[in-house]
Amino acid sequence: MQDASQTEQPQIQLGPLVGLAWRVVENQGTAATRSITRNADEQLRLEQLLEGSKPPLPDGCEKLSYLLTAPFRYPPLRHGSRYGTRMERGIFYGAKEQETALAETAVYLWLFQQGPQDPGPLAEMTDSRTLFSVRLRSNSGCDLTSLNFDGLQSRITCPGDWQFTQQLGGQLREAGAEFFWFPSARWSGGTNVAVLKPEAFASGSPDTQQLWNLRLTRELCWFGRADAGRDESGYFEFSRSDFDSAGVMQHPCL
Repeated sequence: MQDASQTEQPQIQLGPLVGLAWRVVENQGTAATRSITRNADEQLRLEQLLEGSKPPLPDGCEKLSYLLTAPFRYPPLRHGSRYGTRMERGIFYGAKEQETALAETAVYLWLFQQGPQDPGPLAEMTDSRTLFSVRLRSNSGCDLTSLNFDGLQSRITCPGDWQFTQQLGGQLREAGAEFFWFPSARWSGGTNVAVLKPEAFASGSPDTQQLWNLRLTRELCWFGRADAGRDESGYFEFSRSDFDSAGVMQHPCL
């Protein structure tokens, strides 16, 4: 006999939704290319060449920062993502909390690290990331953390299976959802966000950008905000044992 949570079908109800999303990205842009140009004119020309080599901007993205448009601009990954198939337009993913955004980043760093049999220099990494926030506002939002979806939480938060959530993502697209909150499959109590349409952004550029340094080992991942004052905590530390199962980090593509 099937468990009720395996047979229950989600009831999609859209309504007004607002909030703040945090997203982690690699440091890129001018700093990444400035070392190979000699002056401002060369830098501008290089940036124009790079822009011309990218896929065209989708409708609704013309006035948005590249930090917001990138997920919509490029085709989905080979296996899709948690709420999108490989046949659907990319999704802007983020988190409601800084801690959750960084926890999700730590997971993907460990997934990258566990790929090769001999990690070599990947066994310990020192790097940095940009963490930025953007406001969201829509009359066509959905909250998968609400009681309406309580019976589906085990399927929504399964770290090793995207089949159900991709189907749910398709239903949300069909219903016209612009963005939705959903519980993190990696960080207990954390809330993530998926933006399906750029119209959900309340502003055309991030509200806040922060530089975070990171240190990664096989067991720990530490993030520290570069500009944190002495009186601010400004750091998060995660243990791999909080995320993996029997020494292996679960992922649908593995």
